[in-house]
Amino acid sequence: MSDHEQTPPLLRPNAQELARIAAEVSEVSEIQKKLADKHKNLHCLDRVAHQYQIAGGKILFRVTDTLPATLNGIGLFQPNQQHIGIGRISTGLGTPHIETNPDFLGLRLSFMTQDRHRVDFLGINDPGSPTANHRDFVDVLHATGEAAGAEMPLIGDWGAYDVGNLLAEQKEVATALATRMGLIKGGKTLAHIIKQTLQTIRSSTAYQKYWTGIVEVNQTLGKFTLIPVTNENHSPGFRPGERHFTDDWKHRQTAGDLVFNLYWIPYLSKVQTPTTDLTVAWEEQHKTPVGTVTCPKTDLASQEARLWAILASEMGANPGNWVSDQEHAINEPSTEFGVARKLAYELSHKGRNVLELSWYLAVFSSGQIAPELARELLRRQEAKDSAGHINSA
Repeated sequence: MSDHEQTPPLLRPNAQELARIAAEVSEVSEIQKKLADKHKNLHCLDRVAHQYQIAGGKILFRVTDTLPATLNGIGLFQPNQQHIGIGRISTGLGTPHIETNPDFLGLRLSFMTQDRHRVDFLGINDPGSPTANHRDFVDVLHATGEAAGAEMPLIGDWGAYDVGNLLAEQKEVATALATRMGLIKGGKTLAHIIKQTLQTIRSSTAYQKYWTGIVEVNQTLGKFTLIPVTNENHSPGFRPGERHFTDDWKHRQTAGDLVFNLYWIPYLSKVQTPTTDLTVAWEEQHKTPVGTVTCPKTDLASQEARLWAILASEMGANPGNWVSDQEHAINEPSTEFGVARKLAYELSHKGRNVLELSWYLAVFSSGQIAPELARELLRRQEAKDSAGHINSA
């Protein structure tokens, strides 16, 4: 049997497995509180990862005329259909920091199917995960929380290029990882993450390539990748500015549409497209185009744009927001990591009091923010601003 003929491993967790995984991510709530308690620019509970928002707003997803048989007719994937959504670009840590420091970039695209099933694409700007599994990822989140006490995890003071503080905070993270994982494994994990975050240090723009996690469609596993229609990323140069990603995005979207091509990367084999060690990038030469995602030209200084950005920040997202089959019969993600992320997101949502879906459900069909929703969004953001809470530039 060739590698291409191997059947992908599909998890169907029972109650005992769900309880075990829930216990393994239960520390997320404690980490969330620790970050808020120890970090000087967090004054309420917030995300444990991807806290700081670079950009957020209305997006459009246009599905291609022809689709791979696996995707055709499932969820959002109706040929030549357009969907209104809410998008967000962020940095990876659960704390605010200057944008020149090492970190991941994250992307979230949220949509609603015609039969009102939520679909979220969640990705980072690296083809591999920071850790091989969810247990190790919780260890990394724990280390970030431990490092928050000194100043800011992995970064220097806001508004300063503080290399000394950066090195000191990396030492805190390394110590915490070694305590949790052991010296060798902790060191390897930190080295892997540093290698991944070098991509961001070398970047001038957040308009770059992103990869999602593993999802299931029609009993097939796969990932998606979003690729800008033009390659605009280059070296940021010397001291590009503390908010260079935010400023660059504002400049680009004010000038015109920002468009990504969306590709489907189906599972091939446990070697070419591994589902256990998630740090290993998938082969993707066989990827297939399935649509375009557009961040439309917008006056980002307008009140409407501000409201969309607040909505992107205040709403929740979850890898469990997915449609795997025509019958909607699969209720859980199809990998252990996916299940763990779903449960971890739910804990984070509860802790930070995310905006309930009922507030913004109509946005997916109307593309408009109603007055009542606008008032609630402004109330939430103004409360954070008054407290000195930083969640964007």
